[in-house]
Amino acid sequence: MNEEIVTYVRIPINEIERMVRSKHTLPSKMIDVCLEADHLLLYFADKEDSMISSASLLPSTTMVSKRRKRRARRRRNRMKTRGWDAIARIVNRKGQACTIYKPFVEALSQPMSAKDQKAVVTKILRANGNRPSEASIHYFLENTLEYLNSQKT
Repeated sequence: MNEEIVTYVRIPINEIERMVRSKHTLPSKMIDVCLEADHLLLYFADKEDSMISSASLLPSTTMVSKRRKRRARRRRNRMKTRGWDAIARIVNRKGQACTIYKPFVEALSQPMSAKDQKAVVTKILRANGNRPSEASIHYFLENTLEYLNSQKT
């Protein structure tokens, strides 16, 4: 069962009119109020019995009240890299622009097994307050190894 929390806000039109009047110089009488898809329209005139009727003031588009869908909050996949020196910027095999950081280069420049390399990268990311996903660990590991291989040749 999905539950949804809806916040309901009810503001009197005369309060909105007072707020708009405080910011703008407007004619003395508000003659009409209309709700368009994304806008609240307030119509003002000097005289209530003006030549223009409120029906002719309405825009030619049809008034459609649509309900906005709320976007789901998504977790951003950003790694904290504060305090790490950037050694180089490369474009990797996949065509992504990547920054190569000093802690990874220093740690991965010594020969070690693939399992140990992955553990070292995970440890460095966690030490800086990250909770790395498997994809993030793979990203930093592969890009640093690619950089180190390009430096050897």
